[in-house]
Amino acid sequence: MFRESLLAETPCINPKTLIGRTVSINLAELINQESKYYMNMKFKIDRVEGKNAYTRFNGYHTAKDRLFRVVRKKLQKVRTMDTINTKDNWKIQITMTTILNRNTDAKVQKKVRKSIEDFLKKNGEKSTVDDIIRSVISGSIQKNIKKFGSKIYPVRFTEVEKIEVIKPGPLEGVEKSSHSV
Repeated sequence: MFRESLLAETPCINPKTLIGRTVSINLAELINQESKYYMNMKFKIDRVEGKNAYTRFNGYHTAKDRLFRVVRKKLQKVRTMDTINTKDNWKIQITMTTILNRNTDAKVQKKVRKSIEDFLKKNGEKSTVDDIIRSVISGSIQKNIKKFGSKIYPVRFTEVEKIEVIKPGPLEGVEKSSHSV
């Protein structure tokens, strides 16, 4: 996904001690797009070859100030946490924050949550983790959820707050990014 990009450098005495460490990086630095300053990716080192450590995707989170800026008085904040099994056998949990145009009652909030859950489950089961990450980075998943949620009640803003890896998929065919030792 990131063309074996160099994430970071770290000193170590025994390269085997690197396995299992996590590396966090801002997406703006990783893909050289300043507009993605609020997106942060986590990678976990899964193997070391020579002076290179190779990583796998291990999580994503949005900077809190991005979410704080859109929450206002007289708006309704709806948070959802959905667990998805992907096509490539990953199990991930996606936390979404959706802002509705006005304060609403519990029935409307429940319908919006249900529509977001249905959308994520339906599309998540047909997609790989790489596809999901690409759609979060491009903003297409946010736009689609806004469109589907607006059928129930007008949605002002939606953002993927966090993606947590509950169970990573098999190692075969996993795209790698490197981490220099």
